[in-house]
Formats: sequence, structure tokens, C-alpha cells
Amino acid sequence: MFVIAMKNIYKLLSIIFLLIVGCSLFKSAEDLYNEANTKRDLGEPKESIVLLKQLISKYSNHEKAPDAQYLIAEIYYRDLRDFSIAIEEYENLKNSFPNSSKVPFALFMQGFIYANMLSDFKLAKIYYTEFLNKYSEHELAESVSFELKYLGLDINEIPTLKHLTKTK
Repeated sequence: MFVIAMKNIYKLLSIIFLLIVGCSLFKSAEDLYNEANTKRDLGEPKESIVLLKQLISKYSNHEKAPDAQYLIAEIYYRDLRDFSIAIEEYENLKNSFPNSSKVPFALFMQGFIYANMLSDFKLAKIYYTEFLNKYSEHELAESVSFELKYLGLDINEIPTLKHLTKTK
């Protein structure tokens, strides 16, 4: 009798354990994305990235997958300030989700990071030129043209921005 009771308790504990551990296995793409945003808002960017990568792995064909990849890149850029990894993550978006509406933004951000964060104007020019060749009608095309025109110049050397640095 005791052995049967112990087996039943063992089975019950196993089921409870599987339910607790397995809960994250059954989250929808939307749930994972929302939870990742919450983690980011709470100042937990690395935990957010883990959830976003889970989403991409489990739901690679879901409409949230490209958004998740873009958000990973944004977290590395804006929150973690790891510009090299951010550039790689934007590249992952372009390669994994080439038809996503986020691709032009990813390409822009790669050029922007090279120009404004890493001061690698040669690579920035390559990315900006690629952007204009592919997306000349995009909403960011004017910004890209501006960036290219003044690439490598200090803000004081750009006539239309010079007034921003004057002190009164």
C-alpha cells in the first residue's frame, strides 16, 4: 500500500513539475513578445533577448518573428550599447526575414551606427549607398542622403545644424 501511495505521489509531483517547467513552452508568439517588452521596460534587456530568441526559434514563420529580431538589434543598440552585436543582429534580420518591412530600417541603422557610433565612415557609406540603391522612395531616404552628404563632418561643419551648438 505504501509503495502504491509513493508511486502516486511521485506521479503527481512529476506532473506538477512538468506543468511549471512547461508553461513557457506553450506561450504564444504574442505572449513571448509582450513578455519580452515588459522585461525590457523593467530594465532586464538580457532576459528580454532570451524571450525574443525563443519566439524566433519556435515561431520563425509568425508575423512577430521579424519584429522580435528587430527588437533584439534595438536592445543591443539602445539598451546594452553593444554596437557591433547590434549591427550583427540587424544583419540577421535582413538575412532571416528579407521581405520584412523592418529591413530598410535595419539597413539604415547599420549605416547610422557605423557613422555615428563607430566613426567608420567607409562602412557607413557602403550601407547608406546600398540603402539608397534599394529604397530610394523610403521615408528614410532623405535622412540617408543627408547623412551621406555630411558623412564624417562635425556638427559645427554642417551649415544647417551649426545653430544647434551655439551658446547664448
